[in-house]
Amino acid sequence: MAVIYGGLKDLNSIEIQQIKLLVDQEYVKVEREFREAKLIVEISKAEKAGARAKYSIHLRLEDPNLMLTADDADWDLVKTVRVTFGKLIEQAQKKSKKAVVKKMKKDGKKNFIKNLA
Repeated sequence: MAVIYGGLKDLNSIEIQQIKLLVDQEYVKVEREFREAKLIVEISKAEKAGARAKYSIHLRLEDPNLMLTADDADWDLVKTVRVTFGKLIEQAQKKSKKAVVKKMKKDGKKNFIKNLA
């Protein structure tokens, strides 16, 4: 599992632990589809004068065959990570579905089904 983090220096230790735990949990879902992928997580924290901070997360999944990106920003760190991973997983599913359809068109439906068995 190759996860590279960027922007952790802006976060405190509790936020870093939350990020790493959530990324590890969510990356398992992505890793099923892309075994040799490398995930790059960029986190930026925009603090205002108040007690709250806005978090912006950018994910980039680099596989030898493709590259997927997703980003989101919100006031809640946990929600931001989960929503961003949801977008990334949705893109991955679309890409894999398109690849299957493309192969099916290329090989013909009957040959494709015969090769699956």
